[in-house]
Amino acid sequence: MPDNALKLPALLSLFVITLVCVVILFAVESLTTERIKENSLSASRRIFNDIIPAGYTNDIYNDGLSVVDKDYFGTQKPVSINRIRINEEITGVLIYPVTANGYKSEIQLAIGINRDGTISGTRVLHENETSGLGDQVHQDKSDWIDMFFGKSSSSYTRNQWRVISDGGDFDEISGATITSRSVINAVKSALDYHELSSDIIYSEK
Repeated sequence: MPDNALKLPALLSLFVITLVCVVILFAVESLTTERIKENSLSASRRIFNDIIPAGYTNDIYNDGLSVVDKDYFGTQKPVSINRIRINEEITGVLIYPVTANGYKSEIQLAIGINRDGTISGTRVLHENETSGLGDQVHQDKSDWIDMFFGKSSSSYTRNQWRVISDGGDFDEISGATITSRSVINAVKSALDYHELSSDIIYSEK
């Protein structure tokens, strides 16, 4: 019997085994990727609960719009603006991720804004700033981020929306002025967008 005839079944077996391995690896990778996404979303939603007023009655995450506006949100990627309703009335929005360019990394924020333009809360979704300095922007490291609660675009003049060392009214994180400036500017920009685009944000269409 020719050698090629003897090799053919072995090659077919090897091909089948290889194909099965590839399918298994693909399936495992898909499941792992999906699980990572689900875990990330769950973690984000736990953070969102810190800044969304209690008592909302709608499915926030399927009620809103997606926008792209780097000038206001610091990124070319889509930003979600999710409506918050109580008994069908839109009482505010959740905006994420708003991007601030920190000293070492992009800082992604989630910002809750009431319909009257005041902030219901601000949280950091992601940061990779210097340990012990810029990372104090994160709510798990300090309460600095809480100072935005209740603020609105009109609470201060443009010049007041700065850190104290720049002549403004906002405290800065010790040793992390660049990070502080960036986050303050990002929050103010999100408030400005909310004010200027309220007709679109609160449209029922």
